[in-house]
Amino acid sequence: MANELFAAIKGGDTKAVERLLDIDRGLVEARDETGLSPLLAALYRGRNDIAMAIQRRGPKLTVFEAAAVGDLARVRDLVERERAQANAVSPDGYTPLGLAAFFKRSDVAAYLVDRGADPRAASRQGGFTPLHSAVATDAAPTDVELVRRLLDAGADPNARSESGGTPLHTTAFTGDRTSMELLLECGGDASIKNEQGKTAADIARERGHSEIARLLEDRLTQR
Repeated sequence: MANELFAAIKGGDTKAVERLLDIDRGLVEARDETGLSPLLAALYRGRNDIAMAIQRRGPKLTVFEAAAVGDLARVRDLVERERAQANAVSPDGYTPLGLAAFFKRSDVAAYLVDRGADPRAASRQGGFTPLHSAVATDAAPTDVELVRRLLDAGADPNARSESGGTPLHTTAFTGDRTSMELLLECGGDASIKNEQGKTAADIARERGHSEIARLLEDRLTQR
């Protein structure tokens, strides 16, 4: 039945998910072949309605799930009991701080940083740091104060993912001028090229963010 549940989540079938969970509430603790929980599977697909349906069934949240949904009390409880939880790595390769940053759970991220979470730790898949995740807009709009907090904590503005992209490349892609300017202010290098040989300015041009592209190009001429 677990396979059926994950298939329903993947298909975005909220009613099927609820039906399966009502038949067997223990399914909230199921894991797929990669170790991913139903809750994280729903959140990764942007299905907050399904995530809420799962949460209503009272799963015992791991530190990763708690960070992703913004349950600060649960994160605090787990980390205070075992400090190593602040830098634990999920089955799919992310730290709690990386997940909090991706889902823009600023209070959770702040707590984790205060408890020693590494702001430079890269995910095992993709090589994304919490700063990459903080400026990504897949799950939610950027919170510039979260970006600033990570930078203040020592996050590397020039960290490169497996594809060679820096947080500047991400802001160029999304058109996030505020975060881009903050990254530049904190040492972001606009000359870095990704594995495709493209600078952040190149990405901005491709995405139609002409003003951002000009700002990045101006930064290059000032070097």
